[in-house]
Amino acid sequence: MKPLIEKVQKLSLAAKHSTCQKSFLNNTVRDIDCQSMVQKMTNITPEMLGVTSREDPYHFAGPLNRVTIDCNEQDYRLVLFFIKKGTRMPLHDHPNMAVFFRLVFGELNYVSYDKLDDKFKYNDFADDEYAEMLDVGKRIKAKKSKPMSIKEGSMLYVRPSVQNMHEFVAQENSCFFDICLPNYTPVSHERRITYFKETGANELNTARGGTTELEYYTTPPVLPTNFSVNELEYRGALM
Repeated sequence: MKPLIEKVQKLSLAAKHSTCQKSFLNNTVRDIDCQSMVQKMTNITPEMLGVTSREDPYHFAGPLNRVTIDCNEQDYRLVLFFIKKGTRMPLHDHPNMAVFFRLVFGELNYVSYDKLDDKFKYNDFADDEYAEMLDVGKRIKAKKSKPMSIKEGSMLYVRPSVQNMHEFVAQENSCFFDICLPNYTPVSHERRITYFKETGANELNTARGGTTELEYYTTPPVLPTNFSVNELEYRGALM
């Protein structure tokens, strides 16, 4: 795990000091250090992460369980999620972030979205306007992907401009590994997680994807109704 963390730290510094962080994060998949990081990520096994089984009572204590492996405040985060069969991860965004997602085991039904207007895609508004959008349930247009099934070992790349939002439902007990560059921050709306409701779903875009409408719903500490995250200590290797 240590070599992987060192790669993440190196990429985090490169992103932080880049002339245009958004452009850097959109193009990380072409970076040699990023490719090396992804390779190390794919070599991580459940046993290395301290997981004893797919029914592990510690890691599946609640419907959704989060384990932080390593984190440097706002710069980066390596985190595991253990999601029980039937649990839904609500629709949320990753504003001005790159996220490398690997499904360690399990299966997820997955849909991604992208906001159409750059103002909302990159959270290019003031704190007061953001608070008002949440208060009134601001509605915006978004592009919705065709639903797909994510299988064990699959990698997904979330970038500021592409596949930045998603929701999914666990078809079986599942574990996924996220590397966030940079990390979410509660300090500024520019990288603050927002949960959305889809108000423009119809038979066509649900089956094939297409244009839809989303409503600004909530942001922590207020979570979506009937949704909670159980925080657990990491039990895996760090060296």
